[in-house]
Amino acid sequence: MRQKGPLKQFDEFDAWSFSRLGERIGSDEVKFDFPRLAEDENIVSSTVEFWEVSARVNAKSESVVRFKGRFNAELSCVVCGSGVEYAIDFERHLVLVTSEAQADAYDEETLDEHTDVVACPGAINLRDWLEDEILLACPMFPKHDACAEEAGRSWREEGDGEENTDESQDDTAGGPTQEVQRPFANLSDLLKGSKK
Repeated sequence: MRQKGPLKQFDEFDAWSFSRLGERIGSDEVKFDFPRLAEDENIVSSTVEFWEVSARVNAKSESVVRFKGRFNAELSCVVCGSGVEYAIDFERHLVLVTSEAQADAYDEETLDEHTDVVACPGAINLRDWLEDEILLACPMFPKHDACAEEAGRSWREEGDGEENTDESQDDTAGGPTQEVQRPFANLSDLLKGSKK
């Protein structure tokens, strides 16, 4: 699908027709800016190397849109706060349905790990949709290798401390046991006494 006008044509993008026609759009044809990537406080810097959106109708007569690409990003480490660099490849297939009810009812066990179902009742903004996929591909908890090791070590040490604390409080480890009050324990004796 060749660009035939301003980028505005992608503000109301018909994904259904796009899939029926088996079309493809790539970064070699269309140049998008991604403002949310630039404004996200957890992303220090990012460069989208390439992206591609293609679509088809599958064997079940479903419209499927594929997002694929690669981008480089410097993300804030969740441990130390400084930048950690990633080269991120993403690829996701989205099966289109017309409503949220259809999406909820879809048997997701038939899908693989790279495929999801999405409600698409009408035209969408292609740039925003693509940007969503790029943001979703970012690691949820970016860390330097050294920071991840340090965090793992601290977690293990805390866990050891908690285990020792639990053992020292364990009533079954020879310490005094607390008597449990049973409110109806003497009820049978009282009933016997009333019969006399």
